Amino acid sequence: MKKADVIVVGAGPSGLRTAARLAGAGLEVRVLEKKPRVGACVLCTGIVGREVFDDFGLDRSPIVEELRRVRLVSPFATELIYEHPRPFACVVDRERFDGALAGSVAAAGAEIVCNTRVEDIDVRPDGVEVSVKDEAGAVRREGAAVAVLATGVDFGLQKKLGLSSPRDFLKGAQVECSFPGADMTTLFFGRDIAPGAFAWSVPAGDGRARIGLLTRKDPKACLRRLLDRSFDGVRITAEQSGIRTKPVAQGLLAKTSGDRVLAVGEAAGQTKTTTGGGISYGLACADLAADVIRECFDRSSFGPAGLAAYERRWKALLQKEILVGQCTRRMCARLSDGRIESLFQLARTDGIVPIIRDMADFDRHSGLIFALLQRLSFMKFFRDVKDRLGPMSLS
Repeated sequence: MKKADVIVVGAGPSGLRTAARLAGAGLEVRVLEKKPRVGACVLCTGIVGREVFDDFGLDRSPIVEELRRVRLVSPFATELIYEHPRPFACVVDRERFDGALAGSVAAAGAEIVCNTRVEDIDVRPDGVEVSVKDEAGAVRREGAAVAVLATGVDFGLQKKLGLSSPRDFLKGAQVECSFPGADMTTLFFGRDIAPGAFAWSVPAGDGRARIGLLTRKDPKACLRRLLDRSFDGVRITAEQSGIRTKPVAQGLLAKTSGDRVLAVGEAAGQTKTTTGGGISYGLACADLAADVIRECFDRSSFGPAGLAAYERRWKALLQKEILVGQCTRRMCARLSDGRIESLFQLARTDGIVPIIRDMADFDRHSGLIFALLQRLSFMKFFRDVKDRLGPMSLS
């Protein structure tokens, strides 16, 4: 049976970042990935805050577009163009982005094994054992002192180990295709567009765009309707290339660490509950996970009490953002199309745009949310939301 200090299950950004940090600290790390290669077939809009590259020392070559201008479209086709003083986010090629992270893992001395599915996991007094199946169907056992679950929205291992899994999900759908005007970032709002959330078109480079949405209802049907209504001639291309769907977890998970195991990234619910994005949150929490695991190795103690420090640290960092975002999104999902249209009209003359320009933070939304609610509190609906979120503004 192969043994390592740490086994990381999943080679997405959070798993790769954790592995690189631990291997760089001198630990023997193995990353087990079920896909045939790192970054293959990832369903993601691929937008990250511009600061992420500096904050985490990441390679900028996967960037395909920098975002500065955004077009917003109301349920009644009213359009607003917002231009930020400087680029505020980047669109990345996810396969290249993940590949660059994998390069840092290899450079640090860790091993990534693809086409390897972790079927089961057992925690024993002397370590963790996982049962893995390779591409030929052969099953083997691997062991480590600690396991890191970076399994995205596959929560089977968490459930087996008594960790938390989400109860609330949105449904995402996306397709990438070519069409005139694909270089303009556009957000679409309305109950007939994306019930419960919003839709988007984001530049993907070379005249292509990623068109997608989040919703409570049938995401494929909603996306086809959006393509028919707002993107002339795109539907045929989209049907040929295939609309892909994915669940997007919402909410704060109660337990993301236990005896010799912890979860990071989407597997730990570390996603923005406003937009569904999770790359930056996953990278930040990966660093916290690596720090805590190194501390456990220093003490040669890997029990629940030691790994609980990870839970405390990442929730101190993100709990407020997750809870405020989730509550606000649920409230805004109740807005009628008429009320959304009134906000568009208000934005033409009111001081909303300056607030966005001053308070916008691509990855931290709570400050902007509270500032907007304060400005809109003359409208009863938003005053009610502000009052409900009041205790969170101080926490």
